[in-house]
Order: sequence, then structure tokens, then C-alpha cells
Amino acid sequence: MKVIELNIEVDQAFGNLHRDRCVLIAVKDKDDKLLSGAKPGFFPPTITRLLGGGLDKGERPEAAAIRELSEELGVELSVEDLEPIAKFITNAVDRDGKEYKNETYLYGAKLKDQKYRPGDDVKQIITLSKDETLQLADSFESLPACLWYIGEEGDFSWSDYGKMYGPIHRVAVEYL
Repeated sequence: MKVIELNIEVDQAFGNLHRDRCVLIAVKDKDDKLLSGAKPGFFPPTITRLLGGGLDKGERPEAAAIRELSEELGVELSVEDLEPIAKFITNAVDRDGKEYKNETYLYGAKLKDQKYRPGDDVKQIITLSKDETLQLADSFESLPACLWYIGEEGDFSWSDYGKMYGPIHRVAVEYL
């Protein structure tokens, strides 16, 4: 698994920067389209994200990926179905100089004929081509600094969120 280091400056830390480790999965359907999770009311319009989430204490990244796919897609896969893509080490510093470190493990997985449905906090599954996934990465990286999320997840600028998730989605395209 290749290791990619991201060094970013953020105005204020967002959700996953408060977690030590996360997992994201680039899931391909039988037509080789990427399955992306939509969370209306949370993500800005046109933004979706790879499936995944935080690791539970003591949980291995592969086990977390399998759990997240069960929760968010309703599919049961095994560790053998996962393809390691990259480990992102994100070092972030906020406007007050506070430092955050996050490891995000990116895996690939291919669905054959499994039926899937949105679950957990994912409200809709969107299928994306390779070009659409690149457009999504561009969208993450061009989110304006003045666009803020204020709510249960804490307050943060979507621009800062995009500094982490744009590059991750760009690498996920390599799997498609």
C-alpha cells in the first residue's frame, strides 16, 4: 500500500481530523462505476463521498472497511475482496496552531451482482464514471472558504474539508 502525506492548513478542524484513523472504500459496481455516498443536508450540493468512516478502538483498517460496507451499502464482503490502494497521512494545523494527525486507509472493492442499498448516514448511492469522479475531486478542491458547515459535526469550512478529500478522490480514480 503506497503512503501519501498531506500537509494542510485549516481554519478549523473538521470531523475526521478529530479521529486518529479512518477508512474509505472505492467500491465499483458490476459496470465499473464508483459508488459514492450522498448525505443531503450535510454535504454541499453536488458533493458526495467515498463510502467509509472512522475506525473503532482496536479495529483493523480491513475490518473497518468490511463493517462500513455492511452499514452503508448493506453488502457483505470479506477481507480478500479488498484491494489496498493507499494510506493517507494527513498533518493539519488550524488557525490557532493546533496540530492534528489522521491516517486514512483507502481500499478498492468490486461488487459482482450484489444488491446494495444506502444505509447508516448515507441517504443515497450515486454511481460515478471515472470522469465524474475526477470532476468530484475538482469540486472538493474548489469548495469556497466562505461555505461553512455549522451543526452536529462541529463548525468547519468546506474548503478545508476539500483539502483532504479532493486528493483522496483523485487517487481513487486510479482504481477505476
